[in-house]
Amino acid sequence: MPYDVQHALDHAEVAGWVLGVLDPDDARDFGAHLLGCDQCQAAVAEFEPVAQGLKHAAPAAEPPADLAVKTLAAVQHAILAGRPAEPAPVPRPAPVPRPAPASGTALDQATRLDITRPQAGPDGLTPEKAKAGRASRWWHIHWSRPLLPVATALAAAAVTAAAFVAVQTLAFAAPAVAATFSLRAPHGQAASGTATVRHRDGGWEIQLTVDHLPALRPDQFYECWYAGTGNRPGHPDLITAGTFVVNHSGNGTFTMWSAANPAQFPTMQITADQPGDASQQGAVLLTGTARGLS
Repeated sequence: MPYDVQHALDHAEVAGWVLGVLDPDDARDFGAHLLGCDQCQAAVAEFEPVAQGLKHAAPAAEPPADLAVKTLAAVQHAILAGRPAEPAPVPRPAPVPRPAPASGTALDQATRLDITRPQAGPDGLTPEKAKAGRASRWWHIHWSRPLLPVATALAAAAVTAAAFVAVQTLAFAAPAVAATFSLRAPHGQAASGTATVRHRDGGWEIQLTVDHLPALRPDQFYECWYAGTGNRPGHPDLITAGTFVVNHSGNGTFTMWSAANPAQFPTMQITADQPGDASQQGAVLLTGTARGLS
């Protein structure tokens, strides 16, 4: 089937439909359109693996605003803590006074020559050599010493960052399963299904998979219901958990949301309904009772 760009633009609800985030009115309208549109059915089937992959994607995590400042401060502190004290400077010897010889004598000439020559200290080094020696020792102390404090600080920073990522990953990990449903057809038909319910902020996420549901009329769709313990004909105790349509084989996997606690509505039912019905009108095609409630 050739790809129709204009048709895709006119029906951009495909992604929202597969992700289960359409408003109820939009979901109802698009579900009715989807029953008779081969292009949208093909788009839904193509996008379904992408939607499933997004559910297992790593969540975004923002590091604390001061993480970089604290890490650099830890590195600087480690460097300063491991730096040795500056060596004391070598004192320069006091000049030895010399007697003033008579001008023009050989001794005067020798004295003038000696004064122009650098004076050696008690260790036999001239001031220039002593200064060069101190510079060499400073270089050796500050740069020849293994940079253990720096390596230690960087390792600590890496551990801190890894710990932060681990905590954020655990914080955004999928919640534990609150309940599971094994759905069966009440009259022995081949249709079946499973549902997993997890508690999240604001309600419960439902992962529903169905197989071999019968074909529907173009104006119909499937609806998932929670039924309370007092539900009976003439006295409904029901709350809807969402609507969906399936492919030509009667199969599909869907994500839906509900504010209803499965502990208070322990039965799940699947019916075939049509737009405009605010109550459960169709026959129950699949039903099951919650297990492992938590």
